[in-house]
Amino acid sequence: MNRAVILSPAGVTSRAGVMSPAGVMSRAVIVRHAIRWLQRVLPLSAAGLLVLAGAPALAQTVTFSPATLSFSPAGPYSVPRDAAVGSQIASAQSTATANKVNCAVIETATVNGTEISAGSGVYQTSVSGIGVSFYVVTSSGQTLITSTGGGYTSGTISAPGNGALPGIQANLVVTGQVVSGYALTSLPSVTVTFSPTGGCTWSTGLSNTLATSANNSAVVPITCTVTTPTVSVNLPTVSLTALSSVGSTAGDTSFPIGLSCASGANVYITLTDATTPSNTSSLLTLASSSTAQGIKLRILNTAGPVSFGPDSAVVGNTHQWFLGASSSVNVVPLTVQYYRDDTNPSGTESATLSAGSVHAQATFTMSYQ
Repeated sequence: MNRAVILSPAGVTSRAGVMSPAGVMSRAVIVRHAIRWLQRVLPLSAAGLLVLAGAPALAQTVTFSPATLSFSPAGPYSVPRDAAVGSQIASAQSTATANKVNCAVIETATVNGTEISAGSGVYQTSVSGIGVSFYVVTSSGQTLITSTGGGYTSGTISAPGNGALPGIQANLVVTGQVVSGYALTSLPSVTVTFSPTGGCTWSTGLSNTLATSANNSAVVPITCTVTTPTVSVNLPTVSLTALSSVGSTAGDTSFPIGLSCASGANVYITLTDATTPSNTSSLLTLASSSTAQGIKLRILNTAGPVSFGPDSAVVGNTHQWFLGASSSVNVVPLTVQYYRDDTNPSGTESATLSAGSVHAQATFTMSYQ
């Protein structure tokens, strides 16, 4: 009897009993059929294994949008030369979104740059007088990122899943007097990391580094050109009788300080007593070369007598006064007059009125805010 072993497509062995004339079972054909079937099946199985091995596991991520903090408005930036420290020039913001972050996290943020002063939260740029500050932004407010304690660290943030996480804001700010001739070619960046806490199946923090960018980044300080940098004023000769009593004035003489200004700033000015720089009164000290006694000089603007202050362009300088918007200011009208005082030229002791020469000098300092 011949017996043939036949492999079905499902790999099930079936047997059919067939007897040969000699009563001997033949198996040669059976083996050949089985080998051919296995040759057909094995390549398909191998391909299937490769596909399964190449399928990546889905992982948790945090993405920021946009990935770069690009300042708005874009440059070039025209900044009043003496603008108040902290004045904002431009800003940028990026929002964070979680993907499959199914456990609680703690956020840390550090700035990659040089802090202008420890703990200030303002970082240097390539332009003197311009810096960048960074904030973590949540639904309840903003927190400045400083170098103190190694940077910002949050409390525990509940598992966001596929939801929002705190974002980042960057502000371009004034840090001092703005210097001309430079551009924002070097800016700090910020690295933000969300690290798992509690019972998580992953342990590596999710980090993003956000660069800052300023398109057309030239910085131009707004100033005025003084068209009369040196002003000499000759007062008329007056008689002593015109200054007979303390507080009387005579010889009023007008003079201008000429200006040519770019628009975009508020213009301020301070007058300083060159002989006595610490003088903050409204009476200008006479120079030691003066021979008159009992007389000083007084300078007036359109509002009245001007008090003197330090030679400084800083915002809020003592006795600094406002001239107007730079787009509309082209002259500072002033008047100088003799003033009957009761002290000698140096102001150190009482003096009687006596005729002689009168010499004095004042300087002026412009401030553009």
